Amino acid sequence: MTEPLTGDAAEVWTAINAVYSAFLAGDPVAADAHLHPDVTIWDSEHVPLVVGLGGLAALRAARPAAGEGPGVRAIEAGDPVVDVWDDVALLRHTLVVRFHGGYPDETVRNTSVWRRVGGRWLAVHNHEDVVAR
Repeated sequence: MTEPLTGDAAEVWTAINAVYSAFLAGDPVAADAHLHPDVTIWDSEHVPLVVGLGGLAALRAARPAAGEGPGVRAIEAGDPVVDVWDDVALLRHTLVVRFHGGYPDETVRNTSVWRRVGGRWLAVHNHEDVVAR
C-alpha cells in the first residue's frame, strides 16, 4: 500500500486535482490559476508543443464544441508518485477519463513538473499520453 502524500507532495497532488475539477466545471480561469504563464504542454490530442497560457487558450478554442465529440464526464486521478527538491516537484500519475455517450474510457499516463512561485505550486510542464488498448 502506498503511503499517503504529505507536505509539499500533498500540495502538488491537490493542485493537479484542482486543475481536473476546474476542467470538469468548464472553468479555464480556475485551471489556469495552477499553471505557470510560460507552461509547456504535450497534450494527448494535439501534436505541437503547447507553449504558454496563450497557446493553451488557442488549443481550447480549436477543440470541438460541446456535443460535437465525446464529452468528458469524469476524471479519476490516481497512483501519484511525487518527488520534491526544494522549489521543484515532479509528479507522475495515472488518469481514467470517462466519457458521455458510450465512448470507451481512456487511461492516461501523466507527468508534470511543478515549481514553487511566491509560495504556490504552479505547473511549468505537463506531458500526457493515452495508453494503447
